[in-house]
Amino acid sequence: MIDNSLILHLPFHDPDGSKAYDYSQSRADATLSGDAKLIKDTDAGKALSIKGEGEAITTKAIPFTSNFTLVLWIKTPHKSIGWVLNSPGVEKFIEKWIQVTPNKREFLAFVKSGNILTVYLNASIVYTGAISGTPNGFALCDDDLAGSNVIMDNVLLYNRALSEREVLTLQNTRDDVEYYIDGFNFKEFGVEVSQAKGLFDRLARKEVLNVEWDNYHGIVRDKKRPRYKERNITLECFIYASSRSAFVEWVQRFFAMFDGAGNHRLKCVPHLKTKPLVYEVELLDGVNVEKTWGQYNDDLMVGTFSLSLVEDEPVKRVLRHIGTTANTKASVTVTSSKYLNIYWGDGTHTYNVSGTQKTVEHTYEKPGEYDIIITGVIEDIEAFSTNAIVIWDLLK
Repeated sequence: MIDNSLILHLPFHDPDGSKAYDYSQSRADATLSGDAKLIKDTDAGKALSIKGEGEAITTKAIPFTSNFTLVLWIKTPHKSIGWVLNSPGVEKFIEKWIQVTPNKREFLAFVKSGNILTVYLNASIVYTGAISGTPNGFALCDDDLAGSNVIMDNVLLYNRALSEREVLTLQNTRDDVEYYIDGFNFKEFGVEVSQAKGLFDRLARKEVLNVEWDNYHGIVRDKKRPRYKERNITLECFIYASSRSAFVEWVQRFFAMFDGAGNHRLKCVPHLKTKPLVYEVELLDGVNVEKTWGQYNDDLMVGTFSLSLVEDEPVKRVLRHIGTTANTKASVTVTSSKYLNIYWGDGTHTYNVSGTQKTVEHTYEKPGEYDIIITGVIEDIEAFSTNAIVIWDLLK
């Protein structure tokens, strides 16, 4: 579900080094320049590094005339971080410095509610004070006079004042790994996943052309263009229900999700909702549910089973379309001599896309977030552009 109050979300986990995608409804992507770069980070996975005169510029501004909440995670080699909130007039500003641990990822939140500004550092409120007039500028800085040297990630901007509970929930986000089938969370059926195999294991190669020459050792194998077999995913699951009859009903309801024609969308969200793992799968094998019947009908019942799924087209590029109204369009333009299949994330698909600067559009009848899968020989795509967010440039 789209949070309409979230007007900017820059997680800085993008494959393109010149752009940072905005995952909010605004789609105000940031342009990177100078010494602003996306880097690998041990804490965040990937983050924005700003040194010297580097910039990440977005068209979305802080709504100073209304309530707002600005959230970000930041890391600096220094012992303090300063912030300044400026208002019109002579010396109409608030400047404060916060002590931090060098090279430690810190959570910061700035909440304006009416004329009161509240600042959070991790789980603590470190400042509360009144604002004089309507602010017109905000800045964060470290104590390096020679130039900034910070790493930040997951910048969120809301056009409302989040409650203390909401702020702390953002700070303490340690979600379980979530699994979805065709948009439905496994937990809605009482199903939990205890172990997953094959989600991002290395794929087995398909057999290639090889030649055995007489009077030579070994064989000559074609190694220029590796191609891969289908992906096999095994989910070790358990399902629980409040009674024997409910158990049977819930098992049947869950397995029925795989009965429809065509592929089914499996989605795994390991941590960041902006970087899900998505697959077009089928359930081809039977499923044996191991269970022990409760003594009475109202006893809690638990069963375990293995779900063996197959992804026929395992090499893909993954995009996201964010539609805030009905009938928004996603567009993909591609140059490829090989056929590509596009799965639009709403249950529809476009097969056999190829050609030079071939443009394919898709209209979404309902608003929402849709993950688009493009399958085929992704490595051989010669040119590619889209109005959607590129989540995974290559996932296999």
